[in-house]
Parts: sequence; structure tokens; C-alpha cells
Amino acid sequence: MGLLAAGCQTNPVTGEKELRLIPESQEIAMGVQNAPEFEKEFEGKVPNDAVQQYVSAVGQKVAAHADRKMPYEFAVLQSEVPNAFALPGGKIYITAGLLSRMSKERQLAGVLGHEIVHVSAGHSVQSLQNQIGASVVVEIAQRAAGQYGSAVGTATKFVAGMANLKYSRDDEYEADHYGIVYMARAGYNPWGMPELLQVLLDMSDSEPGRWAEMMQTHPLTSKRIEKAREFVQSEYSQFSASEADPQAGEFMKMRNILVETLKKSPSK
Repeated sequence: MGLLAAGCQTNPVTGEKELRLIPESQEIAMGVQNAPEFEKEFEGKVPNDAVQQYVSAVGQKVAAHADRKMPYEFAVLQSEVPNAFALPGGKIYITAGLLSRMSKERQLAGVLGHEIVHVSAGHSVQSLQNQIGASVVVEIAQRAAGQYGSAVGTATKFVAGMANLKYSRDDEYEADHYGIVYMARAGYNPWGMPELLQVLLDMSDSEPGRWAEMMQTHPLTSKRIEKAREFVQSEYSQFSASEADPQAGEFMKMRNILVETLKKSPSK
């Protein structure tokens, strides 16, 4: 099959025609098959059900309004390096290092909405193709789906590719834009997105070493923040940046539980 399986499809987010090299079933299988090894790369999931269920609930609330229906799943990884990831097929992760630096649930909704767009618009697969090669991605997807051979041996390529995935600036603008749309549809104050981006930019200045990895995988500039603010101001004028986040108390409770859990974790 290989590249012969390619087909032209309509992007459910943008409505534009584009080439998709693997069918959705293989995309989902690729994420499911390689998720365990990917999670190990970032020290595994945080061993606290309350934190995991909380983040999952926020993620599912936003994902319910995505333009592409996928088996979205959300989890917090133990790594203290701030980052977030969207595997092909709908598995979305945020690290403890990023979650612990936020202060509001709407900021969490913002980053999860951003990652949901990467899946919904097919950014994760396309960027992986650009980074490790289209033929390699097709092979990984087909092996994961059990179409031929064993998936053993392809996991290393997948994990390395995803851990160092570089999204284009256009992909990041698109993920910010539609992430705002999704979180607003879910009832969140969309100012959570520009707030999140500003937190990241500020932290990149104060902790450049820790943030180098996220800045590499998710290019962040003051222009992104400006565009996010302009979009919220023009399309969601009924919201104010000064409004209190009604879920901030619950968020801080869970953030504190996260911090205490990491202190007790045997891997730390």
C-alpha cells in the first residue's frame, strides 16, 4: 500500500482540501500503539487519580466542541519540563512542569484546546511526516494497525519524532485561533488563551533553560499573543480579561495536590 493509500480530503477545521497519507483508523492505532513508550519518555503518568480525572474532565469539555470527533484522551505526565503534546489519534498530554505554572482553569482549557486543534486539523500527523519522512509515518501507522509485520522497532522512531516535533508558525496560529473557539464554545472565558501564552513568554525569559524544549516544539512569539488578544477582543467582546475565573479555586486545589504527589513519587 504505502504512499498509494494517500487521498485528498477536506480538513474539518479549515475546510481546505489537503493530502492525507494515512486513514483515520491507522492514525488512531498509531497513537494507541506508541502511547506507552511515549509516556515513559516523560516519566510516566502522575500517580494521582484526582488530578488525572480533573484534567481529563476539562479536556473532554473542550473536545466535545472540536470539529473532528476523535477518541480524545487526556493525561498529566510527571516530567517537570514544561510542555504539552498531541499524539496522532487524540491522546493529549500536559506535563506536571507546565500544569504547575498555571493559575486558572481557563488557562488549562486554553492549552488543551490548542492541542486538540493539532489533532483535529491533522497538524500532528503532518508535522511528523515532515520531520521523519512520509514513508516512515505510513509504515508506523500500518504496523500499528496490524496490516503487516510487528510494531516493535517503530516505537523508537515515533517517540523520538513526537518528543522533538516542530510545528510550523502557521500551525501554531491556527491552534491558538481554533483553540479559542473550542474553549469559548465550552463556556470558558477565551482570555484564558492569551493569558496562557503570556505566562509562557514570561517564563521563557525568567527560566530560559527549562523552557527551551517547549519553545522548540511550540514556537512562541509576541506576535502570537497579539493575534490571540485581537481575536478575543473582536469576536468575544462580551468577555473581559479582568473577570475572575470561577473555577480558579478548584484548579489551585488540584495544582497543590499535583505538587504534593510529585514530592512523594518514588521516581522523583
